[in-house]
This record gives sequence, structure tokens and C-alpha cells, in this order.
Amino acid sequence: MHISVTKYGGDTEELLTVEIASDLTIRDLKLIIASESDFGIEANQMHLYHDGKLLNDDGQTLEQTNLRDYDLVTCQRILSNDDLNPRGAVGGSRPMLDPRIPQQLFSELRSNPSALQRLRQSDPQLAEAVQRNDMRAFMQVLINRMTSQRGQRQHPSELDLLDPNIQRRIEEHINMENMNDNMEHAYEHAPEFFGNVVMLYINCKINGHSVKAFVDSGAQMTIMSKACAERCGIMRLVDTRFHGIAKGVGTQKILGRIHLAQLEVEKQYFATSLSVLEDQSMDMLIGLDMLRRHRCVIDLEKNVLRIEDSVETSFLPESELPTHARLTGNTPDVETDNRSNPLLQSDERRRTSNRVDNQYQSTTATPSPFPEKSITEITKKGFTREQAIEELKLANGDVMKALVSLMAKSLAKPKRQN
Repeated sequence: MHISVTKYGGDTEELLTVEIASDLTIRDLKLIIASESDFGIEANQMHLYHDGKLLNDDGQTLEQTNLRDYDLVTCQRILSNDDLNPRGAVGGSRPMLDPRIPQQLFSELRSNPSALQRLRQSDPQLAEAVQRNDMRAFMQVLINRMTSQRGQRQHPSELDLLDPNIQRRIEEHINMENMNDNMEHAYEHAPEFFGNVVMLYINCKINGHSVKAFVDSGAQMTIMSKACAERCGIMRLVDTRFHGIAKGVGTQKILGRIHLAQLEVEKQYFATSLSVLEDQSMDMLIGLDMLRRHRCVIDLEKNVLRIEDSVETSFLPESELPTHARLTGNTPDVETDNRSNPLLQSDERRRTSNRVDNQYQSTTATPSPFPEKSITEITKKGFTREQAIEELKLANGDVMKALVSLMAKSLAKPKRQN
């Protein structure tokens, strides 16, 4: 195997490459360095460093110390008392180089994108090794540079590439970049994924009272709110022995069950059962029990609900939906989706960096016609309070629309610069 050796300190950077068997010891390596180099250091006066660590066991073999082909070793003279207290030191001499500089430099470049960008312009080969996280290639390129370059080297801040915290930060950075790239690709090729769709509602009647019912094939049972049951005059039919807890997105209390009710759709009557919930935003939800019993078909091409091949009723347009279900409304469901949306959260850093100028705006709470909760949902994703209020006005209070609009604007900025 080949070991590259550089001297610690001095006015020039001397480099020696020695050939040695991997089963020989550190003591043997010191003897070879002493005999083949012009370092002027005897084997018994020599310290060797690898990746900033002192190789202090002369009896260890090179293989046991994890030295590999063309690894870089730094050679340093063991300091005596006279060396520690020099007399008549010449002013302005070149400071001694730290044996850990190659490892530190690699770590600094990995954690400093701006420095890596500058290096890419001056030394693409070295920058490519850093970008690939290839320490071996980095060392080899550095060795080649050391033989031809001279001058003082800047000392980067001390970072250990093998430090778990540094590794975690590198992994988080890579994952963040991958998520941002994925989101930008989706926004460019499928922008409709960032919008909302109108939910499926139909007009129907319960006990002669008009109700707008939400059609949900993912719900197990048909439910009705307590307020709607009171309006329809059927609360007296609620069997409280069937009370319980409904679990889905959150939990709600089931007051009881209406075992049989008449559901009128397009002047046709169908039997249904209803579970009455104490606190429910929608009046009625037609679940899978009703859909299966009456062989219902959700036809999205024709935008209709077919019941038993005899009745067709159209799904309601947004303008006829209940206020809480409109896209211009501010529903709890939409807010929950925003909080858990990884696409919106993954772009937080990019949006923040693209709008640095807005960070100097006043952070004093500004009165607004929108709920504080809606404003907070937007500001915690990297936007200012003023941006949140302005965009909520344009979106008529819809949090999702406001977020998507702000995200689209932030993505558009770097594209115009290309």
C-alpha cells in the first residue's frame, strides 16, 4: 500500500509517498519516513497523525489503524521544552499547520454551500469530490495540489465529518433538497395537485325538511348532527342506548341512533338509519351503509349519484354548498391538512430565503377580520403576518388557497432569475 506523508510546520509543504506493506507496524512506518524523507526527524522523535488522531501505538499494524491506500499522514516532531519556549523567535514567520486541516476543510466545505460554490469555480475537481462526499478522492486531489501549490492556508472552523450531529445535518439537508425538488417538479407538471376539489354533496329531504347531505364512501355509517335532527323534528326517535364515540379525524360523541328514517331524493323515498352526533359541522353524511344497501354509484364523469338504477341526482356546485364546505370558506378539515402537509412544510426554508426583504417588516400584531388561528397557520410556515392577512383577503379567508398562492409566488422568483 502507499501512504502519503506531509510534514507538520515549516516554511514549505513537503510531501512524501512511501510504499509499505499493510502488516507492518507504525514503528516501521516511522523508520521508513525517517530514512526516505528530508524532514530531519528521527523515528524516536516522531508523532504521526491520521484524520487528526495521534497514532500513539507503535506496535499496531497499518491495517489495525484503518490506514488505507494513499491515505494522508501528518508527521510532527515531538516537542521538547525548548520547542515549547522558543527564544528569539523571528517575527512574521508562517504559522504552523494543524494536522487536522484536511479533515476540517472537508467538513467545512460540506457544511458551507457558499464556500463550496466558490471552490467549484476555482477547483471543480476538488469541489466534485466534496459534493460526492468522497473523502478518499478529496485527499488524493489535495495531495496533488500540495505538491504544486504553496502559501498560507486558512484554518476552517473545527468540524468532525464522523460526528453524528454533522452526519444528521448533512442527511437533513439532502432530504430537504430532495423534497424541494420533488415539490417543484410536481408544481411544474401537475399544479392541480396543489388545489382543492369541491366535495360531493346532494340535495335531499328528511321528514319533509331540505338537507344538503355529504356523500362519503369512506365513512362506515350514515350520520346526522344533533342540530339537523332537531330541525327535522326526529330527535324524539333517537335511541340513546346506542350512544358511543365516533372515531375518525378526531373523536365525537354519538348521542344515539335513529333506527329507521325516510330519505327523499328526487321525489323517491329510501329507508336509512342515522347515528346522531352531538357536535358535527355538516348536517348529514351519507355513509357506506346507505350506499351499499341501495347499490349507489358515484359517477364522477357525469357528476351524479345513482341510486338503485332508478334515481340520478346531480352533485351540487360550489355555489350551492353549505358555507363551511365551500373552497372560499375556512373549514377545520382544511386547516388540519395544512398542518400536516409535508409539501408546504418542506419549502419553508426556500420561501424564507426568497423573501428576506419582508423580514424587516413590523411584527406588531395587526388587527384583521380573519381568525388568529388562520393567520398563525400561515405565519408558522415562514410568511409574515402582513403577507398572511393580505393573501387571506384575496382568498376570501381560505387558508389552503392563501398558502398555495404564497408558495407559488415564492417558487416563481428563482425561475425568473434563470
